[in-house]
Amino acid sequence: MGHVRIGFLPHTRQWNAIVDQLSSYDNDEDTVAIIADRTLDAVRKEFEGLQYDESIIKAIEYLATIVVSSRQEDQVAFLQQNGFQVRDNLSLFSLTACAQQLIKTQEGSLETNKLARDSAVHAVMQYYEQHQDNQLSLFQNDSNPFTSRGSGKEFCELARYFFASFTDKQIRYYIDRTASSVIGDYGKYIHFSDTLTEHSMAITEHAFEISKIMQSFAAGWFNKHALDTAPSDASVTDFLKISFGKVREELRLEAMNRE
Repeated sequence: MGHVRIGFLPHTRQWNAIVDQLSSYDNDEDTVAIIADRTLDAVRKEFEGLQYDESIIKAIEYLATIVVSSRQEDQVAFLQQNGFQVRDNLSLFSLTACAQQLIKTQEGSLETNKLARDSAVHAVMQYYEQHQDNQLSLFQNDSNPFTSRGSGKEFCELARYFFASFTDKQIRYYIDRTASSVIGDYGKYIHFSDTLTEHSMAITEHAFEISKIMQSFAAGWFNKHALDTAPSDASVTDFLKISFGKVREELRLEAMNRE
């Protein structure tokens, strides 16, 4: 690839490295350019209407409710009142298991539902991993992972983990989907897919970088709409509209900076 910059998020060093690595499967710059550009377009279009998606709304409500619960005098009772099937011995496992019960869809995409649910679980587990030894975090120990520390600060971190995971999964999905339609040779497609797997961590890191742009907004939204009570569907929709809008704008601006 050398000095050539290919279409998707070109001024980001992580994505430059990803594209260089993926292009090594056949040194075909034109093919990689098509895959990269179509992936960008597909992800941006996918994010256009997601603020109204039932699964995404429920995923944010799930995360916000967990944070709000940590501020309640009777945390378990509050969670139970909001649909969480938990018992007195509240644990990380029981909280993540509730995602299966709470993040469901009747009319929406089952594919988006799985992505949203998996991303919400990832967010909670990632937060726990980062803060399990920090007594000032939501998590204190495995038997009672949340304590009375809930605020916009904690929610915005969970939200960032959610958006990073969701964006990561979308990028991977559309890269693979586009590659399967663009690369005519099955053997070359398998080689490309294997290369994508080998460099998956770079894509994950890139998605995490993108998600940072909505972090401060998430904290402000939570403190205004969900500090002491579970947020309404309408307020979550507003939150998602702005959040996905910020991500889409970042993708648009990056695409405009192509060389």
